[in-house]
Amino acid sequence: MKTLECIMLVDDDADTNFYNKIVLEQTDATNEIVVFENGKDALMYLEKGNNKVDLILLDINMPIMNGWQFLEHYEKLDENKKATTIVVMLTSSINIDDKLKAERLKSIKKFINKPIIPETINEILALV
Repeated sequence: MKTLECIMLVDDDADTNFYNKIVLEQTDATNEIVVFENGKDALMYLEKGNNKVDLILLDINMPIMNGWQFLEHYEKLDENKKATTIVVMLTSSINIDDKLKAERLKSIKKFINKPIIPETINEILALV
């Protein structure tokens, strides 16, 4: 299995982030995991160019800046700040409109429902 340099988790639920980190660590999917509880902080991290992020697992419903707002700003970032980042919408939303909206956005490579499992990580890593 491929190991990524850095995966970003963007979700306001601390328990979900904790669980996702455990699954990512158990599957050796990445060398580093950065966690943000809203899109604004995640976007600021990317804008600073702190580290190349290979994969973003993004929730939809969050305070301050939700997943859709994050993507609106993310798509305007300089290409060197986005690099080869893959964005996967990882959400508890079962709203078909959310799924259809995600399918229309070029930044979103996959739309999956929580919780993440090792098999899903393998599917995601195949996209990178």
